Amino acid sequence: MEKSTKEKIALGLGLIAGGALGYWLNSDKGREVRSEAADKANEYGKKAKEQADHISENLNRQAGELSTKLNDQANRLSTNLNQAYEQSRDYISKTGDTLKTQFQRTASNVEGASEDFQAGINYAIDNIQRKARELSKQNGSR
Repeated sequence: MEKSTKEKIALGLGLIAGGALGYWLNSDKGREVRSEAADKANEYGKKAKEQADHISENLNRQAGELSTKLNDQANRLSTNLNQAYEQSRDYISKTGDTLKTQFQRTASNVEGASEDFQAGINYAIDNIQRKARELSKQNGSR
């Protein structure tokens, strides 16, 4: 058979099947089946909506719990970081104070040593001058 003939036969059979189905759907039994199908579709739609609402509620609850947990962890981390910062600041401040005290002691010791050294030099100069005078007197009396 030719292609166009097959297409015409298929079209004719489709029209006949569509007409028969349309006639049946408009019959009392067809109306009853359509009504039952519509009722089932509404029932399934309601069930699907209930399931979607339930899933949405669960997801919202879980998202809220996760958000709360993340906020708690972020707050703990922030607190820990603040404590570490404060401890570091205190440690650095105490270390600075300790170094300042040690430098002051060292400066005081150096100053004391310098004074002692100067006193020693002055003592030595006085002794040298005294010895020189004594030698001068001895040389002059000869």
